Amino acid sequence: MTYEQFKQQLVASLEELFPAGTSVSIRPFSHNNHILLDGLTILEPGSNVSPAIYLNHYYESYQNGTSFSVLKARILHYYHEHCNVRTVDTSFFTCFENIRSRIACKLINYEKNRELLKEIPHFPWMDLAVVFYCLIQEGPGKHASIPIFNEHLAYWNISGDTLFSLARQNTPLLLPFRWDSLADLIFPSLDVLPEEEQQSARETLSSEIVPMYVLTNRLRLNGACCILYQDTLKQVSGQLNDSLYILPSSVHEVIAIPASRAGNPGELPRIVREINLAEVSPEEILSDCVYFYDRNSCQLSIC
Repeated sequence: MTYEQFKQQLVASLEELFPAGTSVSIRPFSHNNHILLDGLTILEPGSNVSPAIYLNHYYESYQNGTSFSVLKARILHYYHEHCNVRTVDTSFFTCFENIRSRIACKLINYEKNRELLKEIPHFPWMDLAVVFYCLIQEGPGKHASIPIFNEHLAYWNISGDTLFSLARQNTPLLLPFRWDSLADLIFPSLDVLPEEEQQSARETLSSEIVPMYVLTNRLRLNGACCILYQDTLKQVSGQLNDSLYILPSSVHEVIAIPASRAGNPGELPRIVREINLAEVSPEEILSDCVYFYDRNSCQLSIC
């Protein structure tokens, strides 16, 4: 099947599985970094929200030999796992006092999002931009948010500075900072290895030449903005007793490396670019730059 045939057959076969009045549709969704992805939505009677199920990678699996029936089952499983929020009362969004405590911010790439930035309030920050959203609900599988556009500020009669001030205050409370060593995060996945290989792998990770730490928030969602939180980098550098190189792993997290253990810092931008090309989804890339946090001056800058 072509991609168009795949989408048409998927909609038709899903419509047969849901009650009358269910709307099954596919439309392009604009994502970070000006990426368009086809999202499938299923609105059952009485619902006004649905998880968007992005189909592009499902079709790639189909082209690689996965059967249509298996993919349809996976899509259904994803839908039922994430459709715990069926209705959202968006009328509360018209009153600024209702949402002021839910305003949060995140970081995106400035150059890759120039068109989007014309429509939304933002603040340039090095090669990035701070943008804003209203966090409606947070939790595993329950995250829902509404992006904030320029017309919202006019409707609420507030300034961008007010928005930024609230977001800097709210975001650390709504999405608290966390950091873990990369080795500690990898350890649980070693359980799939034979027992004799597990021990060897654990010893290798424990004695890693370049220690790395993952900085994010408790949801690991848009967590790269934790570097904006007050004293976050000061806390980490103090614990490690060192200045830091900050590698933007994705919009969801950054990697901190103690400066004295970083080897040749000139190699770090190349590593970030290669990882972005090979490992990170295009819509989740944050930056190709590397940042340096000077522990003495408490300043962050682009290397």
